[in-house]
Amino acid sequence: MTKLAALLDEYEESHRHPVNIKIHWVAEPVAIFALMALAWSIPFPWINLMWPFLAVMLVYFARLSLRVTAVFLPVVAAFVAAIIWLDAQSGVTLWALALPAFGVAWVTLLLGHRIEGRVPSVFQNPNLIFIGPVWLVRRVFRKFGWPDP
Repeated sequence: MTKLAALLDEYEESHRHPVNIKIHWVAEPVAIFALMALAWSIPFPWINLMWPFLAVMLVYFARLSLRVTAVFLPVVAAFVAAIIWLDAQSGVTLWALALPAFGVAWVTLLLGHRIEGRVPSVFQNPNLIFIGPVWLVRRVFRKFGWPDP
């Protein structure tokens, strides 16, 4: 069994209830988008913090599976384009949108786990911090009969 398969199986253990699964389909992408937007909003004179955040996430994915990384590149590109567009809008303070979005997403994920009756996997194993989106990809792959990422 690969490291990725083991992490996904561990994550799957606390994500079986249909309502929790549906919540994760919405709240996981919102949380990632909000984290990216928050990182974009932190002023640094020499680097935008979103880029190191993305580099860490994508390197982590690439070490687990190049197929997963390939799936996420267009999603990341769309998120980056949306963040740049939102940031360019006059009167829009990006962090003021991203912070509550992340808070709502996180509380919603916790609610899903309350419905599930299990604590979030990341509390038991911090290595699962980026596995949620990969788990969603795995579900898509399985729906189409493709081999696991």
